[in-house]
Amino acid sequence: MAKSRFLPVFDIYFILMLSLSLWLVATNEDRKDYIVYMGALPSVDYSPSSHHISILQDVVQSSSVANLLLRSYKRSFNGFAAKLSKEEAKRMARMKGVVSVFLSTTDLHILTRRSWDFMGFNESVTRIHAVESDTIIGFIDTGIWPESTSFQDEGFGPPPKKWKGVCEGGKNFTCNK
Repeated sequence: MAKSRFLPVFDIYFILMLSLSLWLVATNEDRKDYIVYMGALPSVDYSPSSHHISILQDVVQSSSVANLLLRSYKRSFNGFAAKLSKEEAKRMARMKGVVSVFLSTTDLHILTRRSWDFMGFNESVTRIHAVESDTIIGFIDTGIWPESTSFQDEGFGPPPKKWKGVCEGGKNFTCNK
């Protein structure tokens, strides 16, 4: 019996599905988590989630972005987290209404200036990282008390020149360094 020069339908289907799967894996590996910051929420009637999906669809050029949108921020500020390639992040940053786009960092480090001193530790205290990684610290926010020693600014120079923030003192609150 002569062999057919054509692959059976099942084999063709299998090869196509495998190719598609490999392409999708390669495409998603190029994507990283980005935060898209769009500033304050508009005071008019506005649906953040719909707007975020629409912007994402424009940049990714796909109607199916449900698996790329990680989170919509719609309470404190306007923005969202999404899986984007570098090029998509650059295109997103150029869009009208987008303030900034930055890579999401999941490896966070403590950035306080006085915590160790405030708790009575010096910088040479022995740390046990295995224990620290399994420690849960509860924090009760009792508000800001400007007279607290954790807010002392003695020994500090002025804020760095690259700092673009503002301190808005209030009736019973003055700004420090």
